[in-house]
Amino acid sequence: MDFNVHHRGTPQTGPDPVLFQDTSTPQHAPARPQAGGPGNPFQQYGQYMNDPVVANMAMQYGSSLAHTGKEYVEQNLDKYIPVSRVKFYFAVTTDYVIHKLRLLLFPFLNREWGAHNAPGGEPTRHLNSPDLYIPVMAFATYIVAIAIALGNQGKFTPEMLGITATTAFVWLMIEIGVVQFAMYLISVSTDIKIFDLAAFCGYKYVHMIICVISAMVFGSLGYYASFLYTSAAIVYFLMCTLRYIILPESSEDRIARGSKRRNNLLLLIAFIQPVITLWLTYHVTYGPSTTDSTVSQKSSL
Repeated sequence: MDFNVHHRGTPQTGPDPVLFQDTSTPQHAPARPQAGGPGNPFQQYGQYMNDPVVANMAMQYGSSLAHTGKEYVEQNLDKYIPVSRVKFYFAVTTDYVIHKLRLLLFPFLNREWGAHNAPGGEPTRHLNSPDLYIPVMAFATYIVAIAIALGNQGKFTPEMLGITATTAFVWLMIEIGVVQFAMYLISVSTDIKIFDLAAFCGYKYVHMIICVISAMVFGSLGYYASFLYTSAAIVYFLMCTLRYIILPESSEDRIARGSKRRNNLLLLIAFIQPVITLWLTYHVTYGPSTTDSTVSQKSSL
């Protein structure tokens, strides 16, 4: 039976019309443009950067942006950290370092004390003027000396370097904070600045190195002998140096010069140095631990 329906008078041409689409076979997705095709934005960006004119403009813009950022940082950094002021504390010569070390170790031989400032009030590089070069170098040398002393006792570990440095730095910050708080508490205003105070408090590391070396060479007796001498030296040095800053010499400030509060502040700064020196160096006077000695004796047997 023929189910095809034909209209009269209309000739049938071509295949029969499709009523339903065959979905049994997979259909192919339309092809995506290749990475190197004309529609790829990354390739277009690369072509722009290959252009010498565009590359030169980008280079100039980057240089100007970096220069502007550098100027902005330098201008705003001086508001919080006086970089030029800090540079002055490290502007030292070899002769200055040699004579300053001699002054720190033998202050009893010096006859000229006092602050020496320029006419505008700015400090000048004089033997009695504070610096940060010697304290920083002495701080690093102190850590090395402690490591060597602990190594001779068989107690050294790599962690001891970080512990020693952190402990010494924290105690320095505590010391400066205590002095600043004492100045605020007793309402004493002086010409001593924070960097000056850090320098004066950092000079004790020179004497701490002497104590550690004496402990390694001469034992406990050498340590305590050097501790007594270096303590007297640092106290004498600070008393003679800071009295011209904390106790003014001007005639109109004679009352302030004889003020008990200022004298107490001077004594606090001077006599706190031996205390911290003893606290940070006394442990090098002990020899190897009992366990280490027992183990070494058993191994020798």
